[in-house]
Amino acid sequence: MPWLRLRVAVPEERADEIDGRLRGAGAVAVSILPGETAGDVLEPPPDRAPLWSSVRVEGLFPVTADLSSLTGLECQVDFVPHRDWSETWREGIGPLRFGRLLVLPTLPEGNATVAKSGEVVLRLDPGLAFGTGTHVSTALCLEWLAERSIRGRRVLDVGSGSGILAIAACLLGGRAVAVDHDAQARRATLANARRNGVDIEVVDDLEAVHDRHDVVLANLVADTIRTLAGPLTERLAPGGDLVLSGILASQTRWVMAAFSDDPHCRFEPPVVRDGWALLHRCPNPNR
Repeated sequence: MPWLRLRVAVPEERADEIDGRLRGAGAVAVSILPGETAGDVLEPPPDRAPLWSSVRVEGLFPVTADLSSLTGLECQVDFVPHRDWSETWREGIGPLRFGRLLVLPTLPEGNATVAKSGEVVLRLDPGLAFGTGTHVSTALCLEWLAERSIRGRRVLDVGSGSGILAIAACLLGGRAVAVDHDAQARRATLANARRNGVDIEVVDDLEAVHDRHDVVLANLVADTIRTLAGPLTERLAPGGDLVLSGILASQTRWVMAAFSDDPHCRFEPPVVRDGWALLHRCPNPNR
């Protein structure tokens, strides 16, 4: 069955309004794309998400959808062929290596990639959740895990998405708890854990986590990490490692400033790649 697609061209300041109207009318997916007169997206202040000066908001609807609530909205309408949009993430995704970690997407026809000696294989199907290893922020976290001794350590993955980081920690010998507010992410984490033969505790809120952990991972965005600075620190065991990612390189000092000044802890120099940064806070950065 084909889908009905509505495109609405608006100034940037109306993007959220149109997004809400399309979702309210029953859109199964909404995308915000650059408009024809859009300028470059320059680096925004830390507390603001970047958008183009003009945008095109696209909503995807079933052809039987009632669009009467959108009367008066100037838009373009066309049809797109049916696709399983939850499966399109696989297009162009191949095996990914992060040190001794090998991430293999699950494919209908199987995956013929052979792991090298000593590699730990993680099989992944994120579904509609974030986290395949292709984004720099996730890749930096996977590399950090692969370079450390995780065996026997308790790992807390905050904002787990597909569960890729929590599962990697388990495959490397650790024990993991995954936290995500999104129900689809929690389902994806549990399914991927089963696929990899590991057990992960999955919860929907950080407040449900009462134990302290040897490693606390937060691959989120800078403003969310700042908001969670206290709760993240409270769940870190003495001598533990705090790993923060999803941060623009220009935001590192702003993020670090949100964490209490502890004379026994300090942040290592940021690991920066393609404009993104990973921050690591530990008691002894030279160990």
